[in-house]
Amino acid sequence: MLRRREIWSYAAGDFGFNTVWQSIELYLLFYYVRHLGIAPQVASLIFLAGAAADWLMDVLVGVTADRLAPRVRLGTWVAVGGPLAVLILCAAFALPPVRSGYVPYYALATYLALRCAYGIGNIPYGALTARMSADPGDHLRLTGARMQAAALGGLVAALVYAALPAGGSGGGFSLGAPILAGIAVPTFFFTAFGTRERVMPAVAAPRSHRALVTMFALLGRSPALRRLIATILSVGLAVSLLNVSLLFVFDQIGAQRWGYYAALLPALSLLVSAPLWTHLATRIGQGATSRYAAVLMLGAALLGCVGDGVAMALVSVTGAIVAGQGLSVMFWSLVPATVTACERDAEVVGYAAQIYAAATIARKLAQALSTQVLALTLLVPAIPILGSIALAALLATLCAFFYRPIENTHHALAP
Repeated sequence: MLRRREIWSYAAGDFGFNTVWQSIELYLLFYYVRHLGIAPQVASLIFLAGAAADWLMDVLVGVTADRLAPRVRLGTWVAVGGPLAVLILCAAFALPPVRSGYVPYYALATYLALRCAYGIGNIPYGALTARMSADPGDHLRLTGARMQAAALGGLVAALVYAALPAGGSGGGFSLGAPILAGIAVPTFFFTAFGTRERVMPAVAAPRSHRALVTMFALLGRSPALRRLIATILSVGLAVSLLNVSLLFVFDQIGAQRWGYYAALLPALSLLVSAPLWTHLATRIGQGATSRYAAVLMLGAALLGCVGDGVAMALVSVTGAIVAGQGLSVMFWSLVPATVTACERDAEVVGYAAQIYAAATIARKLAQALSTQVLALTLLVPAIPILGSIALAALLATLCAFFYRPIENTHHALAP
């Protein structure tokens, strides 16, 4: 069993990474559309381009990290990529030093750089869970701790953005990002120097030029990986759509300031609910917990569709956010089981970072798809935002019931 100090040293990294992730997911699209004046369809395409970059960068980072281990520790990647990501975040939220016609190009360049830097640190960070311990109990504890740390990081980010003025020029965002950078940078070094990698594969991963081929081949052979990716895509779409829509939901009902307060809810609810979801999973299993959370999210989103006003919107998004946190905790806690299932075949070992890369790519793709859905919703006023969230939650519910990921480690690759 891992010591508490090491668990929280690991979790500290997700504090830092989540200041970046929450800044992207909750605020960046709103900043592009409302403050920089970029058309919703163009802004959503910028997010989609970032997802395309993730396909290449995350796979490259994953296979390179696997090949260089144990000579280059996964923690070293965290110490480099994490600080780089928060510095580029500052550039993404800076007022563009270009003429108005070039603003979308500036946004695209900084966003692509941000996604690449984030992948350099976050892919190896995720793989640390499988390399620190082989005990599924430790995996669940590590996931629960990192989710709580992520909640604190998201809460700090939301508080910073809510406290600063967010006028028409977006000055609050431009001031907030450097403040978050100063807070987040030390957390990456806590992870890099406060964790040990005990579980090492017996055989090295393939060379980087075969990384994409290998990953798709692994996806084709492994039912466990296919189920995990399907879960992450469906859950990630629902959760990201909810998050990127928060400011827009309250902006549409003339209560923009309430949107900034509502943006505190994802972090607050994760901080409170992550231990509860983890405890429930230890009692009834991760699959059953995922199903309960999916149904709760669907019900909360539907509730918002039948009511109106600020109070009903707050009740609806709060319930959906709490349920979404449960779904997120569950699918991340199930990734190590998928790693073990894939590595059990003697011909396919040393793939922890690549499987985490596949999982992270799926999560980022879901985020990019959520911006496409939101852009369509904004362009067609007849489509309610909470109605789109309900449809995404329905998809996650169907996946949780009929195509759920494995929960144990005795599954091997399909012949």
